[in-house]
Amino acid sequence: MSQQCHTSADILKGSWYPPHQYHQHDQEKGMHISSTLPLDESPPKKAKVVICGGGMVGTSLLYHLAELGWGSDTVLVDQARIGAASSWRGSGFLGGVKLIKTEMNILRTSKKLVKELSEAGHDTGWKQCGSLHLARTRNRMTHFRKMKAIAEARGTECYMLTPEEVAKKCDILHTSDILGGMWVPKDGACDPYKLCYTLLKLAIEKGTHVVEKCQVTRIIVHNQRAVAVETTKGIIECDYVINTGGLWARNVGQLTEPHVKVPVHPAEHYFLYTYPIEEIDPQMPAIRDPDGNIYLREYNGGLMGGGFEKWAKPAFEHGILPDDVEERDQLEDWDHFHILLKEMLHRIPVMKNAVLGRLYNTAYGFSPDHRWIIGMSPELSNYFVATALRSGGSNAAGGIGSLLADWIVSGISPMDAYDLDILRFLPAHNNRRFLLDRVREVPGLHYGIAFPFGDCETGRCIRMSPIFPKLKAAGAVFGQVMGYERPSYFDPAKSLDSKDAGDSEHSEHSAPFHMAYSDTWTKPHWFDFAGQEYAACRERVAILDYSSFAKFDIWSKGNEVVQALQYLCSNDVDIPVGGIIHTGMQNSHGGYENDCSLARIAPNHYMMIAPSIQQTRCSTWLKRNLPGDGSVVMSDVTSMYTAICLMGPLARCVLSELTDIDLSTKAFPFFSFKELDVGLANSIRAMNLTHTGELGWVLYIPNEYGLHVYNNLVSIGKKYGMRHAGYYAMRSLRIEKFYAFWGQDLDSTTTPLECGRGFRVKLNKDIDFIGREALVQQKKEGVKRLYVQLQLEDHDIEVDPWAWGGEPIYRDDRFVGVTTTTGYGYTLQNLVCLGFVRNFNEKGEMDFVTPEYVMAGNYEVDIGGVRYSATVRLRSPTLPTKFPEPQLDRYLATRISS
Repeated sequence: MSQQCHTSADILKGSWYPPHQYHQHDQEKGMHISSTLPLDESPPKKAKVVICGGGMVGTSLLYHLAELGWGSDTVLVDQARIGAASSWRGSGFLGGVKLIKTEMNILRTSKKLVKELSEAGHDTGWKQCGSLHLARTRNRMTHFRKMKAIAEARGTECYMLTPEEVAKKCDILHTSDILGGMWVPKDGACDPYKLCYTLLKLAIEKGTHVVEKCQVTRIIVHNQRAVAVETTKGIIECDYVINTGGLWARNVGQLTEPHVKVPVHPAEHYFLYTYPIEEIDPQMPAIRDPDGNIYLREYNGGLMGGGFEKWAKPAFEHGILPDDVEERDQLEDWDHFHILLKEMLHRIPVMKNAVLGRLYNTAYGFSPDHRWIIGMSPELSNYFVATALRSGGSNAAGGIGSLLADWIVSGISPMDAYDLDILRFLPAHNNRRFLLDRVREVPGLHYGIAFPFGDCETGRCIRMSPIFPKLKAAGAVFGQVMGYERPSYFDPAKSLDSKDAGDSEHSEHSAPFHMAYSDTWTKPHWFDFAGQEYAACRERVAILDYSSFAKFDIWSKGNEVVQALQYLCSNDVDIPVGGIIHTGMQNSHGGYENDCSLARIAPNHYMMIAPSIQQTRCSTWLKRNLPGDGSVVMSDVTSMYTAICLMGPLARCVLSELTDIDLSTKAFPFFSFKELDVGLANSIRAMNLTHTGELGWVLYIPNEYGLHVYNNLVSIGKKYGMRHAGYYAMRSLRIEKFYAFWGQDLDSTTTPLECGRGFRVKLNKDIDFIGREALVQQKKEGVKRLYVQLQLEDHDIEVDPWAWGGEPIYRDDRFVGVTTTTGYGYTLQNLVCLGFVRNFNEKGEMDFVTPEYVMAGNYEVDIGGVRYSATVRLRSPTLPTKFPEPQLDRYLATRISS
C-alpha cells in the first residue's frame, strides 16, 4: 500500500509503519552545492583560518569572517559533500526567550541576520510568524513569567496568554489541558537549507575557499599552537583552527597531539514531515509545547514536528562515527517516536488525518550539560571550538558565528560566555562512557523547567572526596560541581541512623545516593535543613566539605614566582610567609579571569585556592601567562587534598583539642596560614578563613589522612553541638555577608572597581600587572555599574515565588540591572538579592554610576511579573553575633570542664 494512503492516526493505532523514503524537499533530490556554486577542487597551501566542518555553524563562521575582511584568508573543509541534507537540517526556529543573557544575545543576533538577509533580497525562507509557548502546569507558567520579565526588560516583546487567547492565535490547537501560554510576536522561522546556502554563496563571493570531500587526517601542533591542518587533499598552514565538526567534533579534537577534548556525544533526534494539510495557515506560529516535549511548525503547507523526549537514545553507541554525513541518518524507530507522535496528535488533532512524508532520525551532538560549546580550547591557544548546537543550528549558528569571528579577528571575546565556554569542562567530561551515559538524559533537559540548582541524574559519582561515604551516611543530599559530589544539605532522615535511609525517590537512571533537587519556584523543601545548618555555622560549629575547590601549587627556585604572580594578580602578593591574600587575576580590560586566595607557603611557594568551576579556566590562564622558560612551575593539586572547613565561633574549640598549635587570634590571626598536625595526621595546611565571613578554618588534608581527620573532628565536635552543613547554607551565609563569587556575580567583564574591591588592587604601588592600564583609566573616568545588595521588603516567603537569580532590577521604575545571586538571609529574615545597577540614558546607553546615584533611588525586583520593593546597600550589613568574645570564653570554659 502506498504511503499516501495512510495517516498519522494509522501509525498511532499501530496498524501501519511508513516505508523508508524521502520527503519531497527540493534540496534532498540530489542537488549538490558543487553544481551551483564555485567550490575549490583543493585547499590553498596557506590560510589564516581553517574551519573543520561545513554544517550550520561552520557556514555561519565562514560568512562572518568574510564580512570582517578575512574572506580570501579563510578555508572551510568538510569530509562529505557540502550541503548534504542532514548537515543543514533543523527546525528552522528563530528567536525564543532565554534566561541567560549570552544565550539570548546569540538568538537575537541569529534572527537579526536572517531578517537582514531576507530584506536584502536573499531567499532564506524567513517569515515572522511569532512563537507560541504552551504551559500545562503552574510551574511552567511561572517559568514563562520569569522569562517574560527578563525578556521585556531587555527589549523583547512578550505577552502572557490565557487558553482562550492561545486558541485565537492558532485555532487548530487543542487547548483544554493548558493553563496558558507565552506569545513572542517578532519571532519567526526560516528554511535552514536556504539560509546556509545563502551564507555560503555570499561568503564565496567574498573570496573564501570551500573544499568538499576533504577529510581532516591530522592537525599539526608546535609550541602549543596548531600550525597546519593535514587533509586528504593536502596540508594547509594556518594561524587558527576552528572545530565546527558537530557530532564529529570530539573525533576532530583527537586529531591533535595533545588531544583537544571536546565533550560531545550524538543522540537520535526526530523530525516528522507531513504533506500539505488544508487547515494549516502558512503564517501558523512556531509552536513549542515543552510539557509535551514537542515542537511544531508549518512547512511547505504541511507540518514539521520534532521533540526532545525525556530519555533519549544515544547514536553510534560504540563510538565509531561514519565518514559520510549521509550515514548520519539512522533507521526510523517508530516505537521510540510513538510518545512524541502521540503528543503531536493530541496538540493538533487535524494532524491525525495528515498524509505523512517522512520521519527523519538524525544524529545530533549534545554536550554534557545540554548547552552549546564555544571558545578557545585549553590545550591550544589558537584552536577554537563551536559545537553541540543540538538540532537548533539555525537559531544559534548566526549568533555563534558572529561571536567567534569577532573573537578571532580582534583577539578578545566580545562578551563573557562562561556558561557556554569550553573551559567549563574537565578532561573527565570527555570520557566516552560518561558521555554515553549522560547523553541519554541531556536532550530531555531542553524542555525541562529551569528550576534552581538543576542537576543531572546520570554521569554521577565521578569525583568524590575520601569522606564521601561518611557524608552519605550522615544524610548528605548531593549536588554535582565540576564532576565532584558536594553536599547541598543534610537530611537526618536520610542518615544511616534513620530507618528511612534506604528509601529513594529517584528513577532507575539515578545513582545510588540521594541527589539534591528543587522542583518549585517557591519556598524549597530543604529550607529548614539549610536554616539549621546556617545556624550552626553562625552560632556553634559546623563541618563542611570544601574538597571541590580548585587548588594549585605554584613555585620556583628563586624569586621568579613572586615576580610572575605580581604580574598576573591585581593585589600585592608579596606578603609575609604564612599570610593569605585575596586577589583577582584581571584580563587586559580589567575583568576577572580568576578570583582566588593565595597562601604563601614559603618564600618561593604559594598555594592558590579558586572556585570549583574555575579549575580548567584557572589552570589554562596560568599556563598561558606564567613564564615560558619553565622558571615557574604550576601544579594542579585539586585531587590531592581533602578540604574540610570548620566554621563557627566554636571551631577553635574543636580544632584545639586535636592539635598542639596555638589557635588564639594573636598566634593564628584571620587570613593566615600554618602547617599543623591534627590527631595523628601531619602536614595539614590550615587556613584561617571560611570564604563566607564567618569564623573558622579550612584544612587542606593529604587524601590519605582525610578520613582520619574527619573522624576525629566529628568525634570531638559532638560535645560542642557540631552539625554537618552543605552548600546551600554556605550560599546563604555569603549572600547575606555580600560576598561575590566568580561565575555567579563576577565574570571576565566585571572589574574590581565595579564590585567594591578597589581596595584589593595595587594601583597605589609601582607594580605592573595585567589590566592595570584599564583599571587606571576606569578609576579616572568612573564606572558604569556598581555591585549592590538588595533586601526585599514586601515579599512573603511562604506564598510568593522566590528570586533565584536573573530577575530584573528596577530603580525609580526604570530597568537598571539583573540579580546575579539570590538567597534567603536567615538572620535578616528575608530574601536577599545581589546584582549590578546601571544607569541607562534615554538612548539605552550606559552612563557613569556613582554611589550617590545608587543610594538615591527606589528599588524593585521583578519576580515573575510581580515587583517587590527592596532596600539597597553598597556595603556588607552588620549582623548580630551569637557569642561576643567574653561570653564565648565563658562558654568554652564551661564546655571543656564538663
